[in-house]
Amino acid sequence: MDKHSHVLVVDDEPTICSLMNVFLTQKGYQVQIANTGEDALVLFQEAHPDIVLLDISMPGMRGIDVLRRMKEINAASGVIMLSAYGDDETIQEAMDVGAFCYIQKPMELTELNARMQELRQAMQENA
Repeated sequence: MDKHSHVLVVDDEPTICSLMNVFLTQKGYQVQIANTGEDALVLFQEAHPDIVLLDISMPGMRGIDVLRRMKEINAASGVIMLSAYGDDETIQEAMDVGAFCYIQKPMELTELNARMQELRQAMQENA
């Protein structure tokens, strides 16, 4: 890894956040956690993460609305959407707004790592 990528994990499930924090830290990422969309937007503006792992279904602000705001703030940000209940319409909407991809929860950490590598590659090519 040429530089430590900064990852923002946005999920309202503490177990998922904890698991991803441990996994991503072991992979060399700097990790920040937000449990709400509102908190995620504050951290996003302050920390400028390279990659955002964003849950679609959260109480309060929906993941798709968080994604829209993030893309308004920084269109080049790399966002991977996560959800246990992804319906095709919501997934398509997320992709249209600018998500890199969608991963079904519970996710395989190897798949998550592979998608993050693909996203990093795409971001480097577009830089």
